[in-house]
Amino acid sequence: MSVNWFLTRTRASAPRARLICLPYAGASAAVYRMWPDHMPTGIEILPVQLAGRGWRLREAPTADLARTAGEVALAIAALGDVPFAIFGHSMGSWLGLEVVRRLEVLGRAPVCLFASGRQAPRAGCTQPPMSHLDDAAFVEEVQTRYGGIPPELLKEREMLALLLPALRADIAALERYERVPEPVATPIHAMVGATDPVVPAELISGWAEETTGAFTMRTFRGGHFYFQPDARPLLSVLTETLERELADVVRGANAPEMEVA
Repeated sequence: MSVNWFLTRTRASAPRARLICLPYAGASAAVYRMWPDHMPTGIEILPVQLAGRGWRLREAPTADLARTAGEVALAIAALGDVPFAIFGHSMGSWLGLEVVRRLEVLGRAPVCLFASGRQAPRAGCTQPPMSHLDDAAFVEEVQTRYGGIPPELLKEREMLALLLPALRADIAALERYERVPEPVATPIHAMVGATDPVVPAELISGWAEETTGAFTMRTFRGGHFYFQPDARPLLSVLTETLERELADVVRGANAPEMEVA
């Protein structure tokens, strides 16, 4: 069965670059649906829809980050030769790193990875496991740590029941994740909210160990979901950084080859 992996409002006919966006735990591709409104012409936003949410709600979610990364990498590689970057928030950061690892093997590496709102993989999960809790305790713990479930959704018990399997699978995937010690070559740009109660800024700097390429770190005003409700400060930084990375790729491609006698 063919799977539609990407949310597209209006597909650009000939984008010069793409930003592939990976969701946080339990989220659908729709959390990035408004981002195209704030991006320059020519940069296409492609949010990834994982199994168990949105139009893929009837598919069983996967509690295996490595397996999901392999599937996402193949879907991205099939898009063609347009340069692209990957953005992942929270769970999406660890997933993004593993997607990058597989894309490098396929010869389709992104120009950079934006790792947002998640501690460096070496730190592991810094909170006690919770994927085993019953629904009521699980939802309460998610809200205590992240506050990521909208109040209106908490009141809609039937809708919440539909979304919980994906959220529980994502949390389980994070709890089972085993860091790969070999760094990627792709540049990594890490970012975090200054008042994130779960991910302190000092745990972000460790992302430098995950790449042999360039590394930067940036702190934004706000908590774990620092880019909600206004994503414009983040998108401005993403655009500026992506443009710089694209320029570096062009300069590298146009550099003269060294002659060896």
